[in-house]
Amino acid sequence: MFIILKINRKYLLLSVVIIIILLVVILRDYIREGLRIDYKRYYNVKVLNEDIEELKKKLSIIDLNYDWNENLTFNNNPNKIIYHHCARSYWSPEDINEYHKAKGWKGIGYNFYIRKDGDIYSGRPENSEGAHTKGENSKSIGICLEGNFEEDKLTKEQIESLINLSIYISLKYDIYKIVGHKDVYETLCPGKNFPLKDIKTQVIKGMKNYKK
Repeated sequence: MFIILKINRKYLLLSVVIIIILLVVILRDYIREGLRIDYKRYYNVKVLNEDIEELKKKLSIIDLNYDWNENLTFNNNPNKIIYHHCARSYWSPEDINEYHKAKGWKGIGYNFYIRKDGDIYSGRPENSEGAHTKGENSKSIGICLEGNFEEDKLTKEQIESLINLSIYISLKYDIYKIVGHKDVYETLCPGKNFPLKDIKTQVIKGMKNYKK
């Protein structure tokens, strides 16, 4: 009887350890990124959608009509935001589009582009497969900023626009994961001077304003 009880305790302890390990694996993204706030659970969806539309209006996104090399693929289901820099001091979204087409791509690979003056330009439609991060193009929103942040720093206008755009995207798609290009691919992008941690903190603060 004692032996059976001892064995049962051993297996019970082992089961508890296995459950804890499984929970850590399942929740590793939550632990790494901090507490996830599922706004669609804790917010009136109708009101949230109205707020999202109001946020989009305030962004004053400049829509451009790009001449694509071929038809886009509409299969993007974003679960993260990926930040990039264009690695050039001056580059227009039209210039990027032509450069990416010259590389054999369909056209500009990013979903949004932010100039130094803070103006936000549309790139590929949000629901289309991007061309900005290998392995992530059908599950992310790619935002690129004008400048080379290995050498330069973001302007105040860029930071403000990036935070507001990220809040809008995060609320719209219930995204809680924001990374730099180099976090998911071997590259220096978006540069050593890119204040990723500070921007993520501001985005989280902004999102909390929309929780019940």
